[in-house]
Order: sequence, then structure tokens, then C-alpha cells
Amino acid sequence: MALAGAAQATEIVDFDEFGERVEAVASLVSGPLVFSSDSGYLGVELTAPNVGAFNGTPYLIDSRGTLSVARSDGQAFRLDGFDIGQSWFTTQPTAAITVTYDLAGGGSSSQTLALTRDFQRLTPGIGITALHFALDVPSLGGGYVALDNVAISAVPEPATWASFALGLALLGGAARRRRPS
Repeated sequence: MALAGAAQATEIVDFDEFGERVEAVASLVSGPLVFSSDSGYLGVELTAPNVGAFNGTPYLIDSRGTLSVARSDGQAFRLDGFDIGQSWFTTQPTAAITVTYDLAGGGSSSQTLALTRDFQRLTPGIGITALHFALDVPSLGGGYVALDNVAISAVPEPATWASFALGLALLGGAARRRRPS
């Protein structure tokens, strides 16, 4: 019996589809994700800031308030990773912000991120329905946060896990029967 497993395809949301700078919007869509902000400072930057994170490609920026990220279809997703750092108008070499994950199974989880003026890669690897960055903190000094290369994939359905477990049990049973006495 063959055990067929489908690999979870990872999609990278990198804002490269933006050929022009986007400034001061409440929300925008890139790939399957919608990014929304209550600050009015959400945008996509194309150039290097005077001091701050830059990787040579377009990236999302926001300042003050809360930046929220969710799928545009409302479905849960696995957050495999993202790049984050400080961008324009940073007044400090480091800034602490809080990110809250709305978990796919219910509830939430938060962590504090220490941002620098360079991008850093975070890899939560958790199933969520949304994430929220609290950007209204004194350590940012009114500066911007840069976000790029958001990697997401599908959250395995419970039926997928059950099929996987059943397949493993069948393989174990077949191996046990073949063992010489």
C-alpha cells in the first residue's frame, strides 16, 4: 500500500507586484493577504530609507497604531515566516513591538519582538487566522516598521491528519506482519 502525501505549498507575499510607491492607505492586498492599519500610514516603499531595513525589493511599511494581516478569504493559514525590521524615521537603534497571533484553533498568543534597522527573519510556524503588530510604542519614536517576504501555507485539515495517522498505522501493521517469527 502506498502512502500518498501532498506537500504543503508555501506562498511568499513579497510586494514585488507594486511598481510604484503606495502611501498613506488604510488597507492593501498582496497575494492572498490583506494588510490593514488604523494609523493611516500604511504603504509600500521601493527605496532605501535614510536609516533602516532595506533588502533591495519593495516592502510594506506602517507606523503607529495596529497593523493587521489576514487572508482576504477569511481562511486560516500557517504562518511559516516573515522578515521584519525598522524603517524610515527611526530614532533608536532598537525598538520593541508586540505581535499577537489569533490562533486557528481559537485563542491567541503574543510575543515581543526586538527590531533593529536590519531585516530579521522570524519563523513562527503556527496556524493562525490573523496577526496584529502593535506599533504605537515609544521605542519606535514615530518611525516605521518594514515587513516583507511573508511566507504562508495551508493549515492541514483534521481529516488530513487523520488520514496520515491511519496510513502510518497501516504501514506499521504491514511491517509487523512481515517480520519473521
